[in-house]
Amino acid sequence: MKSRSSSSVLLLLALCACGTREEGLQLHLELDFRPARQAKAEGSTREFTNNQGDRITLTRAHVTLSSVEIIPCQTSSAWRWLRMLSPIGTAHAHEANTPRRLGTPHVSSLERPDGEPLALGTLEPPPGNYCRARLVFAPADADAEGLVPEVNMVGRTLLLEGQVLPADGGPVRPFRLESASLINAELSLEGLSLSPDAMETSRTLHLAYDRWLDGVDLASPEASEQVLRNVAASATLTP
Repeated sequence: MKSRSSSSVLLLLALCACGTREEGLQLHLELDFRPARQAKAEGSTREFTNNQGDRITLTRAHVTLSSVEIIPCQTSSAWRWLRMLSPIGTAHAHEANTPRRLGTPHVSSLERPDGEPLALGTLEPPPGNYCRARLVFAPADADAEGLVPEVNMVGRTLLLEGQVLPADGGPVRPFRLESASLINAELSLEGLSLSPDAMETSRTLHLAYDRWLDGVDLASPEASEQVLRNVAASATLTP
């Protein structure tokens, strides 16, 4: 009995050691906007064609990224057991910062030129292999980074304004879409490894704004939620 008890204690200590932060390990995270297809950029205005052939002009676009968390690769049953004890799948608005999670909301807009990165922050995770990044888009609070007086994004996840020229030749129609919903996205980190031999690296999150209105009926009451889903689906991550 004593042997089994000692083995259990050793297993718990080993699992806890996996969460220990190694001093000096750093993962820098950035965010930018860039089109996946052809687009024309002039100031904060973007012109492009969606997948239905509609000509879109965005005159304003603000998105709140609430948190970014990196998820360790599950390499053993012990890791799966630990995750059952401490679930990480539940997302909340304005999550706390941890060594593996940036919990400070950031509001980003098309005021920033395409491809110009915004620094989100630096994680200092424990050494190990990380396979996924979990993004949470949720309403901004009063402490969010990137708030501007001209646009009230407190309580909002998404705000888009612009006009659409339908592919069927109808008249130009203005639109305004906003959402206060929460949505997650998970991206591959392609086996990111952090160790004393590889102590510092970076990743850039890209949001492809020219995909946000793909398949969206702007006259539908569900248009804002569909756009928010498209925002999450447009995210990619690169070194």
